[in-house]
Amino acid sequence: MEATATIRQAEAAPASSLNLPLLFWLFVVGSIAGLAIETVYHAVVFGGYESRAGLVWGPFSPIYGTGAVALTIMANRFTRVNAVAVFLVSALVGSGVEFATSWLMEVLFGAVAWDYSDTFGNIDGRVNLMFAVMWGTLGLVWTRLVMPLIDRVAGKIDWEGSAVRVLSIASAIFMVLNVALTIQAFAREGARADDLPPATPIDHFLDEQFPSTWMQERFENMSIYGSNLR
Repeated sequence: MEATATIRQAEAAPASSLNLPLLFWLFVVGSIAGLAIETVYHAVVFGGYESRAGLVWGPFSPIYGTGAVALTIMANRFTRVNAVAVFLVSALVGSGVEFATSWLMEVLFGAVAWDYSDTFGNIDGRVNLMFAVMWGTLGLVWTRLVMPLIDRVAGKIDWEGSAVRVLSIASAIFMVLNVALTIQAFAREGARADDLPPATPIDHFLDEQFPSTWMQERFENMSIYGSNLR
């Protein structure tokens, strides 16, 4: 009995010793992998390619990066043994991230990237049962298949080494700038939808670098209506 309890405790323990650099790289991996999966899904279900990028630079979709970090911390850490619990927690966490993202985009920018109002089991059109099941499945795959691989790789990395620290810091700075510039570009697109002329040098920069035509091509699945939607 004691040996069995020991084994169960070992299985329930977190698979890896999480640190900030590792969580950042999990965010990056999740952002890229999620974007790839969503792009393939759209091509198979709806036919043809559509840009599903979430940031102005690079092949990133931060909703999946956020989901990957949240699933790693919650599903992998606390419910590793029970596959049903992993699935349910992953479905709840993923749906929560999706709901919050949709709500924030609408409140801040008057933007709509998806609307599930006509689908079964939807909540305010922001999440639905089908995608909750997908989030749960992704959580299982992430926890059971991806995380063990990440554990092996992470265990071989000297996280305190100079090269890793410099690369992680430089990449994090790039990602912060990427996110900040994306938020500014969304806000300016919302202002253009409200027919507001540029009022600052930053507005002029955004109009030149990220005009409405570019934004519509880059964020092909998103519509930004400005205050007309809010």
